[in-house]
Amino acid sequence: MVHSYNNLQGLSHLKKDALHIQNISLLINSLQKERGYSSGYLGSHGTKFQSQLRKQQQNTDSIYAKIIFLHEDYSPDKKRLAKLRKKVQSRSLSTVDAFNEYTKIIYHLLQNHLMITKTIKEKEIEQMFHAYTNLLFMKEAAGKMRGSLSGLFAQKKQNYQLVFTAMHAKGEYDLAQQNFLTYASDDIMKEFYTIAQAKEYQWLQNVFKKYTKHQNISVTQDPNEWFAKATAIIEAFNRLQKLEFADIDSLINKYASRLKIELIINIFLLILITLIMLLLGVKIKNSILRNLKLLSEYKNAVDRSSIVSKTDRSGRITYVNDKFCIISGYTKEELLGKPHNIVRHNDMPKSLFRDMWHTILEKRAWSGVIKNRKKDGSSYIVEVTINPILNERGEIEEFIAIRNDITQILQLHKEIEETQEDIILKMGEIGETRSQETGFHVKRVALYSQILAKHYGLGEKETKYLTIASPMHDIGKVAIPDHILNKNGKLTQEEWKVMQTHAEIGYQLFKNSQRELLKTAAIIAYEHHEKYDGSGYPRGLSGKNIHIYGRITALADVFDALGSERCYKKAWEDERIFKLIQEERGKHFDPELVDIFFEHLDEFLHVRDSYNDMHSYTKV
Repeated sequence: MVHSYNNLQGLSHLKKDALHIQNISLLINSLQKERGYSSGYLGSHGTKFQSQLRKQQQNTDSIYAKIIFLHEDYSPDKKRLAKLRKKVQSRSLSTVDAFNEYTKIIYHLLQNHLMITKTIKEKEIEQMFHAYTNLLFMKEAAGKMRGSLSGLFAQKKQNYQLVFTAMHAKGEYDLAQQNFLTYASDDIMKEFYTIAQAKEYQWLQNVFKKYTKHQNISVTQDPNEWFAKATAIIEAFNRLQKLEFADIDSLINKYASRLKIELIINIFLLILITLIMLLLGVKIKNSILRNLKLLSEYKNAVDRSSIVSKTDRSGRITYVNDKFCIISGYTKEELLGKPHNIVRHNDMPKSLFRDMWHTILEKRAWSGVIKNRKKDGSSYIVEVTINPILNERGEIEEFIAIRNDITQILQLHKEIEETQEDIILKMGEIGETRSQETGFHVKRVALYSQILAKHYGLGEKETKYLTIASPMHDIGKVAIPDHILNKNGKLTQEEWKVMQTHAEIGYQLFKNSQRELLKTAAIIAYEHHEKYDGSGYPRGLSGKNIHIYGRITALADVFDALGSERCYKKAWEDERIFKLIQEERGKHFDPELVDIFFEHLDEFLHVRDSYNDMHSYTKV
């Protein structure tokens, strides 16, 4: 009875939280529009979107008033917004800065949304809220694309920072969409695909590709048309979000009705049990209490997860539920009476199971991650908790194992990491292709850096980050004019100063990131042109004051560049390259790294031969 009552209370709180989330969604939607109009207003130097911006600000204030009435915690955000609006009105900050300030406010609201959704426990409602949450992130990413490109089109000239912001938002949108489709119901997915197949959606896709794929294209797109069509799609997402919320509300009401019935049944059962205890005496009373204790233990274990099995003290299976059979591929008849190691995978160390048995035989719960083997030989990975069940004498009666399948989660995490690595490699290639450095240059630099890091003694994690991030060393070249970047002859003094700024530009792109990988990319971009004797740029660092990432990438980049043909030079022969590297030992390059280079020269040459540009060209 207590469990049902508490669930009813929980659903009451859930309804309040759902209303809270709905108001946050409305506020985020309004702020997204305000952000977009602000970008257009600032980008046009105050000549466009003024009336739309004022009207949208009034709508935002109205929603804020409703939320603050119920939750005073949002007052600081409202004050922060008021200060931002004054700066927008006076045009005292840039389009990008205004866009970022609006995004920070929206991000804080999204964090509040996430904190609320994390408290949801019912599986079906949890999945629907996952879909709802990812749709909200899709809208935010779409809002970023709308706002950044509105600013670009209003300026009517290329702005690489706005383009980079739009491309980053597109990556966030694609990831949120993938997660949304994982959790959305069939009806909601059908509505989404209707939106995705609309002419406006396809038009937006084409315009986005046009102005993010081509670096030097003239900006002629009408900002009003872009903003209107982007807003129409976001409004379609709003309607879809309302449908999703209606489904959530309906399901919550169904749970409430069911729990009320369960409460009545539990009360009736409690009365019935009380009568039986009174009629049958102390012996039956003790038996019932014992059974209730066991049932309570079973219930607590089952509540933790959905894949369940029971074994006796020796580890032989006495019970499995349907989900256990589905994931393992065995029938109940094939499992009952068998040792539980029937699903043990050979990859798992025996020491883990020794530790597990030692723990549970001491009447303590054991938790861990285990790789199991299916009947067909394939594998799955679960989080498992094993609970010893004790009888009235405190002796072990049996064991209950509760599992959660995390195979797809681990696979998704791996795919996200691989996607991130691929994006970084492609961005590195963007920087190189602008300067007509084609082929496998960034791939070779990454592998050369990996060899140097490994033999220098860097840890596995540092080596991994360096290998992935080193292709970004020249990303700052995206901001260098083509007539300088691809000049055949020697650069003038002024042109050389401009060329040197690419190190600072690359650093500025990533310096504020909270991710270790992008922090590594910032260091590499900033320091790979520093020289060991202090004669490099941009800061004239020397010796060990240059980060090891910069020292390694410097040698890897120069070695590959000298051996590659460029618009301004022919490829050098090996003997000439080796001679220069030896001469620059202690001048341009770290002496220790030069020694490592020559000690393991065969590894470098193997990489060069495996990823030579002629081979790459033939494949294409």
